[in-house]
Amino acid sequence: MKLKDVEIMVMSDDEYGEHLNQLFESVGDGKITEPEPNKIIARKAEDIGKILTNERIRLLHMIREKKPDSISELARMLNRKEPNVHNDITFLKGIGLLEIKESKNHVKKVPVVDYDALHITVPLTA
Repeated sequence: MKLKDVEIMVMSDDEYGEHLNQLFESVGDGKITEPEPNKIIARKAEDIGKILTNERIRLLHMIREKKPDSISELARMLNRKEPNVHNDITFLKGIGLLEIKESKNHVKKVPVVDYDALHITVPLTA
């Protein structure tokens, strides 16, 4: 089974500001040259449920299992409005949970999920 590791960090505004400062300093010092593995920052524990909603998980599952040829086809499979599906795809792409590839004719955007499960780490320590 191919897993996708995702770390979800819950940080206050102050912690997030400090995190960004350290990140910029590390990049400036040349300590970070590659993107970090998938790391999602949430402000409150409740936000985790807003990030990975049931509809977004269902969407990822449908892409993985049915391999739709376009976002329009995916919307039909999910019985959802295309703009709503497009918004979820944009969000999930932005946090690294799916890819968008062009179809062979370069007209359609094809969503791709190339893993079988999410392995989510939520640190319980500060």
